[in-house]
Amino acid sequence: MQNSQPHAALLVSPGMGHLIPALELGKRMATHHGFHVTVFIVAEDHASTSLFKSPNNYPENLDVALLPPVDISAIVGPDASLTVKMIFIMRQSLPLLRSEILAMKIRPTMLIVDIFGTEAFTIADEFEMLRFWISLT
Repeated sequence: MQNSQPHAALLVSPGMGHLIPALELGKRMATHHGFHVTVFIVAEDHASTSLFKSPNNYPENLDVALLPPVDISAIVGPDASLTVKMIFIMRQSLPLLRSEILAMKIRPTMLIVDIFGTEAFTIADEFEMLRFWISLT
């Protein structure tokens, strides 16, 4: 299915320092630049991110999709650094992102990620999406 409106997907790493700037970018792209935007939030837990899923706060052409938390306890020990944990959380979330994009009626034409999301570029390549890395902090 084709749509003339550009459709951007933003993949957001866990943490408010990533989430809030990404949502602001999505709002601006939707409001000021005519994009349809889907923000994929990689959750550490549902409690910390579920409040951002409320559509009342967003323009009508901005969607928020909460990817379920992943369990990395068998891969990464409790003493691992936050950076290492983020890398593995994002890596384990890739199949969930791929499934979400595959299920969309109108797929995004571009994927925007932060520093922890660059492994998702393989999914962007698979779906022939433009790909961008940005600093959200």
